[in-house]
Amino acid sequence: MCSHESKYTSPHGEAAEPETHRVLIVDDEPAICFAYRKLFESERFAFDICEDVDAAIDFLKTKDYFAVISDLRFAGVDNEDGIRLVSAARKELPQTEIILVTGYGNDEVKKTALALGASHYFEKPTNPSLILSLLRALHLVADKRETAEYFKRLSSHKSCT
Repeated sequence: MCSHESKYTSPHGEAAEPETHRVLIVDDEPAICFAYRKLFESERFAFDICEDVDAAIDFLKTKDYFAVISDLRFAGVDNEDGIRLVSAARKELPQTEIILVTGYGNDEVKKTALALGASHYFEKPTNPSLILSLLRALHLVADKRETAEYFKRLSSHKSCT
């Protein structure tokens, strides 16, 4: 179930498209979701927060996400739903940055997560502002790549005319 969906709101209160990309946050711990919500509300990131993997997978099928930030294990220590989410995200949105955060990590889990397509892996406790800094850096790289692709398409279009 998704507990929160947010769009960027301008300082004047009206809805506005953010300058940055949408982020999906998936964690079953209310305190973690609250921390991310507070952090992202102060930024120009649009975001959705889901508390379970099935709802998050549904969101992946209907929206484009620049990044997915997810816990690895939900509802118990023997569960690896985060790995299932990585696979689904790679299938639905191959270019999406996937950031896994876990309190139950080890080298084998990290190796598996990265092999399945996680872009980044952190062990808890992780300060949410570290994740935010990573997203900012990844966004700058994505903006440069998108700008270069735009100008490449523009120049190839002009040469065809």
